[in-house]
Amino acid sequence: MKTVIGIDYGTQTARAVLVDAADGTVLLSSQYAYPHGVMPGDLASAEDYDEGLAHLLKAVTPPRWRDTVAAICVDATSLTLVPLNREGDVLCRETDLAAHPQAQIKLWKRHSAQSQANEALALARRTGQPFLARTGGSLSCEWTLPKLLEMRDGAPEVYRRMDAAMDLCEYLTFRLTGRLTRSTGSMAFKGLWAEDLGFPAETYLDALRPGFGAEYRRLLRGQVLRPGDATGTLHPQWQRLLGLGPNVVVASGVLDGHTALAALGALTPGDAALVIGTSNVLTLQMEALREIEGVCGVARHGLTPGLYGVDAGQACTGDMLAWYVDNALPASVHQAARAKGVSVHRLLCDRVSRPWANPVTAADWFNGSRNTPCDLTLPAALYGLTLQTRPEELYLALLQGIACGTRDILEQCARHGVTAKRVLATGGVTGKNPLLMQQYANLLGHDIQVGQCAEGPALGAAIFAAVAAGIYSTPLEAFAQMGIKEWAIYRPDETHRQDYERLYRRNAALRHSIRQLEQHMKE
Repeated sequence: MKTVIGIDYGTQTARAVLVDAADGTVLLSSQYAYPHGVMPGDLASAEDYDEGLAHLLKAVTPPRWRDTVAAICVDATSLTLVPLNREGDVLCRETDLAAHPQAQIKLWKRHSAQSQANEALALARRTGQPFLARTGGSLSCEWTLPKLLEMRDGAPEVYRRMDAAMDLCEYLTFRLTGRLTRSTGSMAFKGLWAEDLGFPAETYLDALRPGFGAEYRRLLRGQVLRPGDATGTLHPQWQRLLGLGPNVVVASGVLDGHTALAALGALTPGDAALVIGTSNVLTLQMEALREIEGVCGVARHGLTPGLYGVDAGQACTGDMLAWYVDNALPASVHQAARAKGVSVHRLLCDRVSRPWANPVTAADWFNGSRNTPCDLTLPAALYGLTLQTRPEELYLALLQGIACGTRDILEQCARHGVTAKRVLATGGVTGKNPLLMQQYANLLGHDIQVGQCAEGPALGAAIFAAVAAGIYSTPLEAFAQMGIKEWAIYRPDETHRQDYERLYRRNAALRHSIRQLEQHMKE
């Protein structure tokens, strides 16, 4: 018997599964809530990540299974920037930098480098940089380059002590092996690197800051590996700690939204996969390169070897619903939920009776817009409020805003010749909120196949681990044996098709109006 371990690092928690490589049975699972959580300034604790890694691996490698473990793969939120010193440790572990914000791990949703992103984008447009076509014509403040420039500008003494900058999945893989390698997803979708183009031109980088071209290449050095590639074997230190043998393979790190597609089998051209959690990741597979304006980004081998992958999604999903429940929901609703012994989310969903006739419209840009357009400065909005508006109508509008945002991205892809033939979904929210999944089906006009697996991303990481170990030759072959086998299918409400089309058009008009208003305010 051979087993593999998949580890999924989310924004608030991490989880691991031990999986039978023969059939995908989850033998053990464990979850770890970060003690420090999301720290002020959208920073993360290095201790949380390192201690979580040890905790999870110990939990899924009890003595009875240790001899069976063949491989490990880690996925993680991205771009979560981890600055390392020359000893390979996080900068904030140096005594004099322990409290310095620029020495900490910066979460994906930290948007403080917006001015650097604006500057880099303006220069790239003026000079016609080829990487822009791969990023949909945009440059996000969530990505590597702006975050590094922010460090360089705001804390040059910290920046000079950095020897490498890694995405979180790359860092955790580095911790397991001691070998510095890179993830195609991190480099291509977040680091402005492409297999055929390489890094941005040195002249462009040096025009941003003198000498930045050489610095960027040095900080992002390392062999770039595809999902399912092997980085090496588990470091002896971990072998001793866990009681594992010397031949446990460690797969290349993967972005947290990209492992679930392996568990779902979204591995062929035309497959779209949704991972719905704190934010929302939407991936789409295609055979040939298509550069899609307003959608960031596109990369060969970015999602699975041999295909071009589109990485898109929305910056605020579970976060937005939590904001509403925590900050804008009347106390009477909380009291009613407690009295019934259900969550407020369940109570609000139960109160919705005619979703196709919702008078309220929401733009889901509470954390900015990640795609169509990529502008993280755009604000959210609610339209159609009156003194008669009910809490469940507001909640429903947020759900419908999420689905409309996804449709907007898919329609933009279709206009560029990339059509979704199947839409598959997983993630924590899919099992908790069936009303959201039904709104997806209704507003996309498409069947939504939801994988019935509590740990879809972690299972997908385990599938990539099985490929790295040579148990299977491709992720598709591994999925056939290990992938999700039970599905809930949400079908569109054909009776109210025209009503949902009107809802979508109204939502699109609201988004357009917000963009116009923001442009007017800036001018």
